[in-house]
Amino acid sequence: ETLPGRDPGAEFWVDLEAKLCAVADELEPQGVANVLWGLAALEHRASPRLRDALEAAAVKHCRFASKEGGRDAKRAPVRAPPRRDDRRRPNEGHSPGFKPYELTMMFWALTRLGDEPGMELRGLFEAQCGRQLHLLKPQELSMVASAYGRVERVAPLLAAVAEESVMRAGLNNFKPNEIANLMWGLAKVHARQLSDGVNFGDLDDRFALDDPEGFGALTRLLAPGVSGKALVRQDLLDVFVDEFSARAHEFTSGDMALSAWAIATLTAKPTRYETRFELDGDGSSATVEVAQANELPSKVAALEPIESAAVVRVKEFSPLDFANLLWAFAKLNHTPGDRFQAEFEEAVIEKISKFDAQVLANTVYAYAALQLPGAMNVLPLIGRHFKDRLHEFKPRELLMVLWAFTRCSYDPGADAMARFERAMRPMTDNLAPDEVTQYLWASAVLKYRPTQGALRGFETRIVDCPSRFSGTSITLTLWAYGTLNLPPPYAVMDRFGDELELSRADEFYPQDLSLGFWSAAVIMTQPKADDVSMVNALDTGARERVLRQMAKHLSSLGATSVSPEGLSAIYMAILAVEMHSPLLFAELKSNWGHLAAAAESSWRATKGKGPTVSKLQKAVGKTLDELGVEYESEKLVRGGLIRPDFVVKGKAKIVVEVDGPYHFSVEPSAASDAGEELEDWFGGGGGETPDALEKDRFGFGSVLRPLGGTILRNQLLSSWGWNVVTVSYRDWVKADNDTSGGAKREYLKGLLDQAGYS
Repeated sequence: ETLPGRDPGAEFWVDLEAKLCAVADELEPQGVANVLWGLAALEHRASPRLRDALEAAAVKHCRFASKEGGRDAKRAPVRAPPRRDDRRRPNEGHSPGFKPYELTMMFWALTRLGDEPGMELRGLFEAQCGRQLHLLKPQELSMVASAYGRVERVAPLLAAVAEESVMRAGLNNFKPNEIANLMWGLAKVHARQLSDGVNFGDLDDRFALDDPEGFGALTRLLAPGVSGKALVRQDLLDVFVDEFSARAHEFTSGDMALSAWAIATLTAKPTRYETRFELDGDGSSATVEVAQANELPSKVAALEPIESAAVVRVKEFSPLDFANLLWAFAKLNHTPGDRFQAEFEEAVIEKISKFDAQVLANTVYAYAALQLPGAMNVLPLIGRHFKDRLHEFKPRELLMVLWAFTRCSYDPGADAMARFERAMRPMTDNLAPDEVTQYLWASAVLKYRPTQGALRGFETRIVDCPSRFSGTSITLTLWAYGTLNLPPPYAVMDRFGDELELSRADEFYPQDLSLGFWSAAVIMTQPKADDVSMVNALDTGARERVLRQMAKHLSSLGATSVSPEGLSAIYMAILAVEMHSPLLFAELKSNWGHLAAAAESSWRATKGKGPTVSKLQKAVGKTLDELGVEYESEKLVRGGLIRPDFVVKGKAKIVVEVDGPYHFSVEPSAASDAGEELEDWFGGGGGETPDALEKDRFGFGSVLRPLGGTILRNQLLSSWGWNVVTVSYRDWVKADNDTSGGAKREYLKGLLDQAGYS
C-alpha cells in the first residue's frame, strides 16, 4: 500500500515481516512471487528469517510446477505488478506449481539485490525453467538472463535462453530495455565463465539432487548443441548485433552503452598479443610494444548506426555509459568517426570529475587501444584526476591505466609513477602472474625502475605464486629485468628455469621466443647483485639455465616467422653469448644455426640505415672539433656490426658514445638513492659525480642507471678491443652551463685522457 519509492519505515517492515514469516508456508505460488517482487521493487532486503521462509515456499512450489508447462488461469485478483491475460487451456487441471511468469519473477526478485538463491532452489529453478523455456515471453527471458547476470552464476540454462530468444521469441518482439538486460545478463555470465575456466559440459553434476525435478534433468531437456564451450553461439550473436544496429535509435543512452558492452564482451576476439620491437641505430635500446596481433583499429559497419545514435544522445550519457561504450568500441576494434570523437571528448572532459576508478580505467584504455588523437588531451587530464584516488583502484584497473600510458608513449612523470608504486605495493601478495608481468613491463617501457622495496615484493610474489607463468609472462618479465639493468635474484631465475624446463615451444609466440632469448642473454652478461663468489656462481648458473631453456626453443622458429626486429634481437643475443662464454656458445649454437644468416642480415640492415644524429651528438662533435680531435662520425666497426657515434682517429682504439635520456632508467623516488653516483657499468668512460645529480628528464631527483642494452653495446665494443668513452646527457647539461664552452672541453678531454687518447 506504499507509494512508489517511499520507505514506509522500520516499524512497518518489522510488523510486515513477522506476518509474512507466519504465513509464508501457506502462500500460493503467485503470492510467493508477488511478495518477492514487492520487496525487490522497493529495494528492501528481507531479513534472513523471512528470506529463508520465502525460499522454502518457492522450493515447494518448484517441485510441483506443471510438468506440462501450461499457463494456468488467473487466480483471484491481488495487488501485483501487471500480468499477461493468460487463459486456461481446455480441460487443463489445476496445478499448484509456479506459472512461467511467476517462476521467472520469483527468481528475478530473489537476485534483485545481488543475493544468490540457495543451491536447491537454484537447481529446481533451472530444471523447471528448462521445461517451460519454450513458453517464456521476451520479458521473462530477459528477467532470467539478468537474474543470472546479477549473481554471475554460470549455468547451461543461459545458452538455451539465448537460443530461445533468437530462434523462437524473436528479438524484434523485445523492447530495447529487454534486449539490453538480456544481453547484459548473458555477457556477465560469459565473463565469469571465462574467468573461472568453466565449460558447460562440466556442470551436469553441479547439483546432485536425486529428485527427478532436479538440475540433472535440465541437460536432457535442452536442445542439442547448447552444452558447448560458447555461451552464445556466433550465429545467435550476429542476430543480436543486427537487431541492435537496426534499432539503436530506440535505445536510451544507458541501454545503448550496456548493449554495446555486452556485445563486445560476448564477441570472441583473439587474445593473442605479439611483441613488436624497435631497435635504435646502435642496437643499444630495444623498445617493446605489446599489441593485438594483426589488428589495426578500423570501421565496423554494424557499429556505425550505434555510433550515430550515441552522438545524438551524448549529453544524456552517464560516466559509466561513456566507459562502457568506448570500451566496447575498443574491444570490437571500431574507430569512431571525427564527430563522435569530438563530441565524446568534450563530454568526457566536462564530466571527468564524476568518473570512478573503473570508469577512468576503461576510458583511458579505450582511448589508448583505439589510438584516438584525443588521447593526448584526455590522458593528462585523467592523470590529474586519478593521482589522489589510486587507493580506489583494483590491480587490473591500475594496470589498464599503465598500459594505456605505454601504448600512447605518454610519460606520466616520476611523481605519478611513485604513486602507482605505492598503490600497488599492498596488493602485491595477491597479484596473478600476468599482473606482476604487466607492472614490470610497463615500468620498463616507461624506463622507470621500481624501488628496492617494491622490487623485493614483486620478486617474492614471482617465487611464491602458485600459478604458472605463461611463456609471454616469463618473456616480458625477463625483458623488464634486462632492459632496466636489474640483476634478478637467484630465486627468480630458478623459478623461471623450473617453468621453462616444463614449457613447450608452442606455448610461445615467435616474437616472444626472440625477445626471451635476447633478454636472457642481456641478463647473463650483466653484473651480479652480490660480490660473494659463491652467490655469483649460483646466479651465473641460474642465468645460464634460463638461457639454455630459451635457446632450445629457437629450433622451432623459421626465419620467416619472426620479424626483422626479432631476428636482429636474436643476433645481438648470439653476440652476447659468444662474448660471455665461447664454451656455452659452442654448446648452444646448433639451436639457432638455421636462423644465424637471416638474423645477421637483419642486424646489418638495421645498422645500414641512415643514422639519426641528435642535437646532443652534434654538440659533442663540435666540442671534439674545438679540441682538435680527429674522428669519424657514425662509422661502422667490426665489419659493420656496430656503429658508434664517433670513432676517434689515432693509435688508441677509442669510440665515443653519446647517451641521451632514453639510454637510462630512473627510480621514481628521490629519497632512496639521492646523492649516489651514476653507476659506471659501461666498461669504459666516466660516471657522474654526486654534485652532478640534479633534476633529470623526469623532473625528479634520482640516480640514473644505464639500460641493459646500452651496457651490452659497450661490453661488446670493449670485448673487440675498443676503449669506450660514454658522454652522459646529464654531465653534458651540467657542463653546458658554462657559456664559454670551457667546462665542456675540460669534461670531454678528461674522458678522452682516461681512455688513453694522446
